[in-house]
Amino acid sequence: MILAPILVPLLLASVASYIALCWRPQLAERSMVPAKKQDKQQKHVLFVTAHPDDECMFFTPTLASLARQPHVAVSLLCLSKGDHDGHGDVRKKELVKAAVSFGLTPDSVIIVDDPNLPDDPKKAWNVALVAKTVEAVVAAGDVDTVFTFDRQGVSGHPNHIAAYMGVKHMALTSQRFKFHPVNVYALDSVGLVRKYSSIIDTVFSLGALVSAKSNLLFVADIQAYSAGVQAMAMHESQLVWFRKLYLAFSRYMFINTYSKIN
Repeated sequence: MILAPILVPLLLASVASYIALCWRPQLAERSMVPAKKQDKQQKHVLFVTAHPDDECMFFTPTLASLARQPHVAVSLLCLSKGDHDGHGDVRKKELVKAAVSFGLTPDSVIIVDDPNLPDDPKKAWNVALVAKTVEAVVAAGDVDTVFTFDRQGVSGHPNHIAAYMGVKHMALTSQRFKFHPVNVYALDSVGLVRKYSSIIDTVFSLGALVSAKSNLLFVADIQAYSAGVQAMAMHESQLVWFRKLYLAFSRYMFINTYSKIN
């Protein structure tokens, strides 16, 4: 009862903010491409993940939003085939099905099968190798914007963190991007309570948006959330009970906030 005067207004403000952003997504809209590429007809966005199902569990609001924009081409680069339990070949197929469920084409999905980048939290990925791998895809596809994890990897998984470190290394050291600029964004990690607060986190996420002009915010409406759940259903080998709970309560199924790396 003591917390009610704080929690009730917070809950109402979050729900109201969520509804407003779903109804008028342009309220949080900001340009995600470099200034030199603003006039480019077809923008190309690349998501860099570590494992099949990352795209659903962490990037649904962004992926679902961009996939339905006619002037945005979306690609997925998964740095491993998710073979930690020996199901790598199955998970590769599941990832393609999930991407198609989001509205992507199968050829927009790139899955790296490199023994030096195993799905294994106990084996460190070489940052330079990750950077080289991502840069090759960015250059070949004339990518304008890259989305990946941040230094905490949302869940703290070492492979997620290595993906961030590699992308950051690429963004800050590649000579190519001096002439062909690319905007790179890291998905903000949040604390445990916020992580599982669903749409209640909207107010706090708006705070992250206004804290820096370069930050981005994506909110999944019911249609986008449903698209994420349907896509995750394609990852049949991963649908254990706790991931089903995650789909219901995680703020990452409803809200993504990003900080610009470069």
